[in-house]
Amino acid sequence: MIMLTTPVPFSWHTSILLPSLLFHIALAGIPRPEQFFDEQLVDHLFDDNRVRQQLYSQRFYTLDEHFLGPGHPIFLILGGEGAISPETGIFYPFIGDHLAAQWGAFVLEPEHRFYGKSQPLNSTAVKKVEENLRVKLFTPEQALHDALTLLDHVRGNQLGCSRDRASPEYCPIISVGGSYPGWLSAMARIMFPNVVDMAYAASAPMGFYSQQVDQFSYYNHITNVAETLIPGCKVATQSALHDVELAILTSDDLAATSIGMCEGTVPDYVFQDDDPNTRMVEELMMVVGYTFANDNMSDYPPSTATRFYKACETFTSQSLTSIEKVKQFLVERLSRKDDSDNSTRCWAMTLQMPSGPHATISSGDWSGVGTGDNGESWDFQTCTLLVEAIGFSKDSMFVPREWSLEWLTRHCQSRFGVTPRPYEIVQKWHFDDLVTYNVSHILFTNGLKDGWSVSGIKSNLSDSLVALNFPNGAHHSDLSHLGPNRNDTEDIEQGYKAISRILGQWLRDVKSAMPSISEVSVF
Repeated sequence: MIMLTTPVPFSWHTSILLPSLLFHIALAGIPRPEQFFDEQLVDHLFDDNRVRQQLYSQRFYTLDEHFLGPGHPIFLILGGEGAISPETGIFYPFIGDHLAAQWGAFVLEPEHRFYGKSQPLNSTAVKKVEENLRVKLFTPEQALHDALTLLDHVRGNQLGCSRDRASPEYCPIISVGGSYPGWLSAMARIMFPNVVDMAYAASAPMGFYSQQVDQFSYYNHITNVAETLIPGCKVATQSALHDVELAILTSDDLAATSIGMCEGTVPDYVFQDDDPNTRMVEELMMVVGYTFANDNMSDYPPSTATRFYKACETFTSQSLTSIEKVKQFLVERLSRKDDSDNSTRCWAMTLQMPSGPHATISSGDWSGVGTGDNGESWDFQTCTLLVEAIGFSKDSMFVPREWSLEWLTRHCQSRFGVTPRPYEIVQKWHFDDLVTYNVSHILFTNGLKDGWSVSGIKSNLSDSLVALNFPNGAHHSDLSHLGPNRNDTEDIEQGYKAISRILGQWLRDVKSAMPSISEVSVF
């Protein structure tokens, strides 16, 4: 069952028919037409007029099917470490299909700057101002200003909502996000409480960005969860990875093809290293680690058919050799999807790299930065302000490798010419001590099987800083791409109800001081 230490009374003040969760059409999953805000400031914060006068075009998506007009809520879904597209649609069906429908809400989803089509540095004039202007422009604070500037434009110019909280036409703002956007959602409430009325922050890595989590906690937790799936998974995986490590360290050809790698796809920088075999081990084991982490994040609803369970099944197999276990694990997950010939399937290590000069597989985020342009952007963010101390301990099922700020600094200097600033943002925003700074109205949710839960806020800090923990949940399972459905576990089912109660009560609190917006209030 869901763990909720502060009970919230359930009381709906509504006379509209709430749509059935079983039969409601999943509007949020339908591709949305992309829109662009062409008046977004390149720079919201600094005084260089050459930059401040520049504008860029920010992509965003909306869902207005349920909006009942001024006086009703706006969900601000914050974009994060990836591009959004019409195929993606509105990220979270629980928001777009259900809560928006219940409360007559409008949904706004901006793309995070420097991802996808939202590129502040496309202007040649801006690029000439400063060689490394990206350090000033590519920050969470600039991204939040983007979101709130767009929000202000949409709510006032398009929706007719008042900005005055005392007005019956005021539209309460609920920020929403999962993972890094979950942290952004909390920051939107912390830093802009005059605009954002409440925040819903799922799987938000608060402790990582405040530098309060031991570096080994993440992969140790994944190891412990794996062991609960199939006892013996930890030792079997440790043994197989150790055998493969030894094979590579004593091999002349790096044993690449024997672990299913497509021929010729070992990155050049591996061969150029002073110790290519050791570098090969580091990069291969990084791929294994973050691939396990990806399986862990998506391990919902739990079953013997999930990729995480299948990973442990592979490594505990009695019929496979150590090298065959690693090969099967990687080929099944990383081979090209259009390659249907199982006898020739292989995975390309070069395709595991982000874009950009001096790219390496071991990057700023040891849980995996991703590939392509998105990977390059996330590598940059984790090389500047969003430093994540994540390493592999001898107690985990992975090959031990200690993370250090010194290693990260070398990587970031080589990659981007920047120096990580791990404490800057927490010292500025004080999100390591929400109670002292009188923060309120943030709902934190955590899937306890998720490796990221080690850095989440998992206990209530006040009556309005509330935590919900889901024993069967993985990475923001409550904000999945499925929404409430018949396959949900009981704790997530109860979680949906609790989330609705909590946010619904906070909305009623916002509206309680206002004149009635109509004869019938949906709150």
